[in-house]
Amino acid sequence: MKQLKNYLKLALLLFVICIVSVNAQVEERKKSLVTKNDGTEYIGIILKQDAREILLQTETVGELIIPKHEIRSIEEFSGEKYTSAKYAGSNIYATRYFFSNNGLPMKKGESYAMIQLPGAEYQVAIVDNLTIGGLTSWIGVPIVASAKYAIRITDNFNLAVGALGGTLSWAGWNNYGVMPYGSVTVGNPSLNLNFSGGYLTIGNEGNTVSAPLYSVGGLARLSDRVSFVGDSFIYAQENLVAVVIPGLRFDRKKGGAFQFRLAGLVINNDVVPFPVPFLSWFIEI
Repeated sequence: MKQLKNYLKLALLLFVICIVSVNAQVEERKKSLVTKNDGTEYIGIILKQDAREILLQTETVGELIIPKHEIRSIEEFSGEKYTSAKYAGSNIYATRYFFSNNGLPMKKGESYAMIQLPGAEYQVAIVDNLTIGGLTSWIGVPIVASAKYAIRITDNFNLAVGALGGTLSWAGWNNYGVMPYGSVTVGNPSLNLNFSGGYLTIGNEGNTVSAPLYSVGGLARLSDRVSFVGDSFIYAQENLVAVVIPGLRFDRKKGGAFQFRLAGLVINNDVVPFPVPFLSWFIEI
């Protein structure tokens, strides 16, 4: 009987040692958020690392070898801090399309500028989820301010409320425009679809004209650095008038992104293509 008790004690001790060992291995293999110099983020378990590179096991694209000189930071992943734990590759530019924004948030301190042939735009998150900014042409007409507050419902469902407002500046301070809007975004920074609706009011010396505007946009990441982006503006009060804007976005190795887009005009059942490409550049600041 005494010998049986000794065997049971030994088995219990071995069981405890195994549990402690398994827990230690689990602790060692927590998920990490790896951010590259170009803003791309990877979420996964670091299987191995040395002075030159890391081997990361992701849930979406499998094992990745990332050179250390391409890595900006490595931190423990917290699902509460990010919109999705099931994507590999995202950046702050995923919060907007060519012109319209979506419901995905930016974190405090993140900011970017967008440069294009007609003018420039700047956006900055002053606190988590709240972004303010402005845009204008190279001659300062018009000057438009913007604000957006993102509301995270679930990992793959986000809302946003915001507003645009501005004037023709020196060309006509009495000419103004205001548009509050709301957005519903389904998906994550790598694959999403957005529906927006707003009410545009344009005024000039007491005379105002108002109309509802809608937008459907989306983004699909095709690879680590290439994404398909779609955007649109839709007026459907008396006649259907829509501007449809498809294009591609290319994330650059050293940060920022470049994109080009085409456009087509839809008037009721007629489609008028506009095959001249428009170019723009994102710069993370």
